[in-house]
Amino acid sequence: MTEKILLRFALLSIFMVSQGCTAGHQQFYSQIAPAKYPETANVSVFKYENLDLKELYETFFSEFLIIGKSSFNGPYEDPESSAEFAKSMGADVFLTSVAFAETRTASMPLTTPSSSTTNFSGYNGRSSFSGTATTYGTQTTYIPITVNRYNQRGYFLRNITEKKPLWERKRDDFQLEGESEFDGLWTNEKYEISIFKSKGQIVGFISKCVQESPVWKQDDIKLSFDPKNSFGVYFMGDKTPMPAEFKINKFGHLEVALFGSSEIFAFAKTPK
Repeated sequence: MTEKILLRFALLSIFMVSQGCTAGHQQFYSQIAPAKYPETANVSVFKYENLDLKELYETFFSEFLIIGKSSFNGPYEDPESSAEFAKSMGADVFLTSVAFAETRTASMPLTTPSSSTTNFSGYNGRSSFSGTATTYGTQTTYIPITVNRYNQRGYFLRNITEKKPLWERKRDDFQLEGESEFDGLWTNEKYEISIFKSKGQIVGFISKCVQESPVWKQDDIKLSFDPKNSFGVYFMGDKTPMPAEFKINKFGHLEVALFGSSEIFAFAKTPK
């Protein structure tokens, strides 16, 4: 094995170590509910960055029972890798958050074969002679590595009521009540949304997908907010509920600004 191959192998090992064993949520799981629930067939995994998990739970998921929690610091772990574990704990929803904590630098030893060759010559009284002698050994080089570490938390949630989760509700689950400046059809490059007022909230539903989507169907809920404070929820492409602020900007577009992010979506009103 050449030194170049050994170096590649060592760098691959460093990468695998920096990624962790992808079992943090399982290793640091704590049961909260007094009894374990039966395993679920499906679990919705919702991933958030730089948002308070407790506030997210109280805002969007408070009708779910917290059956367990996890919390750890380490290299980033994709929550999807813990989906099977979440189902085994009886969770219908696995709610997670991640926030950057620090960057650590360390040294990784790399030991490779080494050799040295010595030339020799001489005279034995009758003739001269010469040759080489090779000595084999090893040498160790220390490679600096940098690992980003994150604070990672998880809530394992169980739906113990017969109510539909908000992200599964349809237009038929809401009744038209009154009028608002938001009423009508609004469109961007991906969706056409039908918006109306219901029970003091502004709600919007998929009228059609401009771009074909395996996730969204007609009449799926896409947004909901309180017109009094403009705060509510916008469902991302994978239906993750995101806290957002809604307003009609100076160009007459419906503007959706996500909390904890610089991301903004805009919809233009479709003329009648």
